[in-house]
Amino acid sequence: MKSKMKRLSSIVLIIAVICSSFALISYANNEFKESGEKLTYIDSYKGDIDHGILTTTVTAKIVGKSTVTSVKIKMELQKLSSGSYSTVETWEQTFNTNFGSMEESKITNPFATYRLKATFTAYSDSNSETKTLYVNS
Repeated sequence: MKSKMKRLSSIVLIIAVICSSFALISYANNEFKESGEKLTYIDSYKGDIDHGILTTTVTAKIVGKSTVTSVKIKMELQKLSSGSYSTVETWEQTFNTNFGSMEESKITNPFATYRLKATFTAYSDSNSETKTLYVNS
C-alpha cells in the first residue's frame, strides 16, 4: 500500500513539473512588440499573448499623441487550423482619452497554436490612424 502511494505521489509530482515547464517555456517565448515607426497620431502600441496550460491571455496597449481625443483597441484571438488562422474570440473597447489598455483570457487547447491580432485606432477631431499588429504565441 505504501509503495503504491509513493508511486502515485511520484507520478503526480512528475506531471506537475512537466506542466510547469510548458508554462515557463510559453511565457519565455512571448515578448511585447512595439512600433518603432513614425506615426501621425499614435505614439506607441504593443500587444502580447501568453499561452498557458489551460488559458490564453492577450493584452494590448495604445498611447496616442496629445492631440488625440479617443483611442480604440480591437483584439482577436486567432487559432491556426489547416494552415490558416481563424478568429475564435474578439474583444473591443473605446477609451475617451489618448491611451488605453486591455487584457482578456480564454480557455484554449494547450496543444493548438494561437496568435493575437490587435487593431489600434487613434482619433483626433475628424482624422484617425489605424495600425494592426500580429503577435504569435
